[in-house]
Parts: sequence; C-alpha cells; structure tokens
Amino acid sequence: MPRPHREIPSQRLPASHAQSPAATAKKPRSLWWGMLITVVGWLLLAYPIVLLALVSTVFVSGPLDGQVTASGIALGVLGYIGTLAMLAFPPLLGFAVMARRRTPWLVAILTGVLTLAAFLYLTAEWLVPLG
Repeated sequence: MPRPHREIPSQRLPASHAQSPAATAKKPRSLWWGMLITVVGWLLLAYPIVLLALVSTVFVSGPLDGQVTASGIALGVLGYIGTLAMLAFPPLLGFAVMARRRTPWLVAILTGVLTLAAFLYLTAEWLVPLG
C-alpha cells in the first residue's frame, strides 16, 4: 500500500535546505519592549493627540453662526485621521520591534509618517502662531 502524499519527502530541495529557514529565524523580543515603547509613545503624544482632536472637532462643528463649510469638514476629517494615526503609532511600533518581521515595520512606518504629518501641521498652524 503506497504512502500518502503528505508523508513523501520533497524531491525538490535537499533536507538541509528545507529546514534552514526555521533554524535562522530570529527569536521575538520580550513583550516588555513593546509595552515600554507604547507607554512612552503615548506619553509623548498625549498633548498633541488631545489638541488635534479638539481642533478637528472645532473644524467639523463650524463657527458660532452655524455655517459649516466643506473645507472645514475635510480638515476635521483629516485631523481625526491624524489623531487615530497618533494613537495607533506607538503600539504598532512596539509590535514591530517585538516581532522582527517586515510587514509590521511597514505598517508602523506608514502610521509614523501620518503621525509626523499631523504633528507638523499642528505645530506649524496652531502652536507657532500662538507663541
């Protein structure tokens, strides 16, 4: 009686090459690294997150006369996206440091770019003119 297909060894690769990726895989870092990066990131971004959320709410709700423009709504939505990026960046960066894989790093870099853009907008448009 022949063996099932899943039990037949592969003829394509030698046995030494078939097991080498598992042997060279890096061990993930400790969970404490991810937690430390997340907490420090949220502490550094707490004030900009709250300020950008308030500014975005003001844009969406409009001035006191009650007229809301399309540009105000667009700026408010972009502000909310920036706020969410600021909230998501520290845990994603912590996970990328822990996991040591390429995909989490790409996602962390994308949210980092959005966070930097939101932070620069908030600084240039709101904090510098007030000072």
